[in-house]
Amino acid sequence: MSKQFKVIDYVKDGLTDSEIIERCMQEASEVSGNKVILFDGKDYFIDRAIIVFDDTEIYIDGCTIKQNDFVFDNVFRGVNTIVDENDLYGFPLDVKPIKNVKIIGRNGAKIIGTSKPKIGYHTVLKEEQEMTGDFWGWRTHMVSLSLCENVEIGGLSLSQTMGWAITFEYGHNLYVHDLDINSNVKNGDGIDFRSGCYDCVVENISGYTSDDTVACSALRGVGIPVYPYKNYLYPSGPCACLGREYNSDIYNVKIKNITTGGLCHGVICLAARGNQVYNVSIEDIHETCEGDRQSSVKIYTGYGDGYNPGDIHDISIKNVTSNISQYAVQFAAEVKNVTVENVVQNNPDGLRIYGAEGQETVVIK
Repeated sequence: MSKQFKVIDYVKDGLTDSEIIERCMQEASEVSGNKVILFDGKDYFIDRAIIVFDDTEIYIDGCTIKQNDFVFDNVFRGVNTIVDENDLYGFPLDVKPIKNVKIIGRNGAKIIGTSKPKIGYHTVLKEEQEMTGDFWGWRTHMVSLSLCENVEIGGLSLSQTMGWAITFEYGHNLYVHDLDINSNVKNGDGIDFRSGCYDCVVENISGYTSDDTVACSALRGVGIPVYPYKNYLYPSGPCACLGREYNSDIYNVKIKNITTGGLCHGVICLAARGNQVYNVSIEDIHETCEGDRQSSVKIYTGYGDGYNPGDIHDISIKNVTSNISQYAVQFAAEVKNVTVENVVQNNPDGLRIYGAEGQETVVIK
């Protein structure tokens, strides 16, 4: 039987919300087996990431977790990411496995990022700027879980993100569902499955994302990259410190019932550097009328060379409705065994399907 810990029970004069959360989480982590952490009774205003342990169910019930002004950190991060205290935003010292994590919202639960992003000096562009978007690395991600197994995240409203809302790398048995996501920053993705993710389901997502709502991006290269790289000051994921130690393909992914507006794309499958994306089902992808996108669904290569024809394969795309995209479904890579069915383009200036011409194993129904 799981033991329950209520964060509000740790409230004490003189302690910040981050301090009371840490006391609760630390005590819970000392209990063997599964434990339940309950946020309720008040809103929580945090100064730093909430560190999540193995075998932990977190329930946010009728309240809000919000970052304070000028906080530059994740909202939730796994304890398995061992931060380098001498390089807080760069490569972690190590990333170890983590398993059995739930972050579930109930009764209108919300996670809200900082209202006033931290200002930093961009050493390549030679200017001060808000520390948001992909130039500033993995600390901009609202929920960051790496090398993870058996994870569920759902029932939440996520807003004021500093970058990607939720991101996984080298994770499996992942279930993401029933989220409303609103972002308005550079590279403001919704849910990102990065290199090495498999056996994943994402469904019932709404909102507005200023970049891809759902991304399957297999881009990991060989070796450990060096930063700054171009305009990117810090790595985009903690596992970059491991190089390419694990299989970096993305496979066995189900994406269903995504209804969002925004910029860039609704759903993407992206591969480079010899990584593959395959066995992906993309179904019931619909756009609101808010935003301006290139495509509702895009299958492509980029952000690195080394793509081999067919590295993206065995993809099913079904029931796509475009209202704001130039292309309802777009191909910008040579793929293999892809079926496309029931695609509607309501944008009078847009095309229904683009880039499939000459691809013998793309079947359009």
